[in-house]
Amino acid sequence: ALGGSPPRADGASADGSPPPAMSPSGSDASLFDATLLERWEDHLAEGRFRYDVTDCPTKTLEGRFRFIMQLNLGRASKKRQTEFSADNVVQSFDGSKFNFTKARQNEMVFSFQPTLPLHRTVMRKSPSMAEFSNAQTAEEAPNCVLINVSPIEYGHVLLVPRITDCLPQQITLDTLHLALHMAAESNNEHFRIGFNSLGAYATINHLHFQGYYLWQNFPVELAATAPMFKASGVTVARTVDYPVRVLVCSARDSGANLKELARVVSHMCEAFQATNTPFNLLITESGRCIYVIPQRFSRAIANGEVPQDVIDTGVNPAVFEIAGHMVLKRQEDYDQLDEPKTVRMLEQATLSEEDFGSIAARFQRDLA
Repeated sequence: ALGGSPPRADGASADGSPPPAMSPSGSDASLFDATLLERWEDHLAEGRFRYDVTDCPTKTLEGRFRFIMQLNLGRASKKRQTEFSADNVVQSFDGSKFNFTKARQNEMVFSFQPTLPLHRTVMRKSPSMAEFSNAQTAEEAPNCVLINVSPIEYGHVLLVPRITDCLPQQITLDTLHLALHMAAESNNEHFRIGFNSLGAYATINHLHFQGYYLWQNFPVELAATAPMFKASGVTVARTVDYPVRVLVCSARDSGANLKELARVVSHMCEAFQATNTPFNLLITESGRCIYVIPQRFSRAIANGEVPQDVIDTGVNPAVFEIAGHMVLKRQEDYDQLDEPKTVRMLEQATLSEEDFGSIAARFQRDLA
């Protein structure tokens, strides 16, 4: 039921569902939101998740950044473990490791084929995996939306582009454009999509994006920004005084479009992939804004630069953590982490000002 329960700190009801005014399955919901949430809730009722994420306590920290803290013991103990080395951003697909063609059929939500104009996208119940394996061309390989069986939040799903093509976890123009289309199909500002590269806490080397509904702003969305340059109607800015240095690429101006935004950001991602720089992406504003996050947390650990108490938390800052939604694995961290300690943790992931500035200058030369 939507409503009736006392609200949590993140704005959701105590059972994890959104407050009625924000419900993506309400009367003003897009077909995408209504279909996704209806089927996601069916999966929840049928017990297909490894734990009930709606039982996870959540609170907002006092302070300037308003970090969102979630205690998720189920994700800590039941999430699938990484099966590859984290030191290379670009690795070949390995069919012997877990990939989404091995997902259970009942994890499927629908297949997703964007069409123009937006909001007329075709969503079909997914065919059987045997039918998937008979796909012969890229055009026939379906873009699948699956439940995330180890969810972080309400409505947590995975987008797997061209699932039977078995693409590795790398960004291209076409696949990023697809993710922006999916974001645009949602009529709800609380639905965001994230991407983690290898080395930036992707755990499966099969191309996928993650999306879920969070009923308040990610702290990074509230961060001050400074404009840097424009590229084909896309504004590129950077965060100011946020614990992690982030590029903010937006296509809000008249005449800007999702294809140009995808072109600019995919150029950045391809540069990260070519230089073995781990990175994360956060897609917001129904696909009109992308936070581009080069990071070095795993390398800082390998170099012995991360304080032991930060390592002991077991938090691996992937896209949603860096954006300010902290998924915690221990009760003591949920009880004791305050804003200064959270800032100190996230600062371990950021590039230096010199390295970040060098990357931004290169992008300005390439794109402006």
